[in-house]
Amino acid sequence: MNQLISNEQIMKLRNQTGAGIMDCKNALKEANGDMEKAVEILRKKGLSGLAKRAGREMKEGIVVIKNNNFKYVMVEIDCETDFVARNEEFVSFANFLAEEMLNKDNFFPHNDENAKEKLNNLAIKIGENMQIRKSVSYKINSSSVIGSYLHSDKKKAALVRISFEGNCDIKKIEEVAKNIAMQIVAMSPRWIRREDVPVEVIEKEKEIYKSSPQAQGKSDIALSKMIEGRINKFYQDVCLLEQTYIRDNKITVKNYIENLSKELGVRLNIIEFDLFVVGVE
Repeated sequence: MNQLISNEQIMKLRNQTGAGIMDCKNALKEANGDMEKAVEILRKKGLSGLAKRAGREMKEGIVVIKNNNFKYVMVEIDCETDFVARNEEFVSFANFLAEEMLNKDNFFPHNDENAKEKLNNLAIKIGENMQIRKSVSYKINSSSVIGSYLHSDKKKAALVRISFEGNCDIKKIEEVAKNIAMQIVAMSPRWIRREDVPVEVIEKEKEIYKSSPQAQGKSDIALSKMIEGRINKFYQDVCLLEQTYIRDNKITVKNYIENLSKELGVRLNIIEFDLFVVGVE
C-alpha cells in the first residue's frame, strides 16, 4: 500500500538532492516514503545533481521586458555565471515566462510552482543554480502611460507609470516616461518622494551619523544642522523626484516633470516604478 507523502518529505528530498518538486514526490511514492531509496531513484534517473552547488551565489542572469496592447511585464531570472545567462535555452525560458505573463491574468512566475518546476528542470539539465527572483505587471489604462527601459546588458531594467490630466500628444508623454525609466536604471532610486521613505529608515540614518567620527564633539545645534544636511543628501540619493536629472544636471527630476507639465499643458505625476537589477533584492 502506498504511503501518504507529506510536503515536508518532498521539500527535504528536494533540499537534499536539488531535484524538482514533482520528481521528488514521484520518487518518494515509488520508494514508499523511504528517503534513502528515493535519493537512489533520483540518482539513477540523473535528477540529483544540484545539491552540491547549493549555497553558490546567483549574481548573474537576465531581465526581460515585454508589452502588448493591455500591459507591460518584467521578469528577472538569476543564475551563477554570465556564460549561462547568455545560454540560448536560459534566455528562451525567460522570454517564455514574459510571454506567459502577457497572456495570463495574475500570473507571476516568481510565485508560481509550475514555473519554478520548469526552471528547476532547466537548472538540472544545465547544471547550475537558477531562480525566478522577481516579476511584475503594469496594466495599461487611459489615464496614464508606462515607460520602460532595458539596459543593453539586460541586467538592469525599469518600468514606470506616469499619470496625466489634460489633453496632449500621448507620444510626448510616452517620451517623458521613457526618460524617467532611463533615470531609474541609471540612478537606482528606492522611493518616488521623501514622504514615501519609512520613518524607521530615516531614524536609522540619523543614528548612523550620530555614531560617526564626524559627529563626535559637536554641539547639539551643530549636530542637528549636520544631521539635517545628511538626511537631505540621503533624500537626493534615494528619492526619484529629488535626484539630479541625468539629461540636465542643473535640474532635478521634479523640475523636469514640472517643466514638461507646463510645456505640454498637462499635469504629470509619477505614480509607481519598479527597478530590477540582476542579483540584487
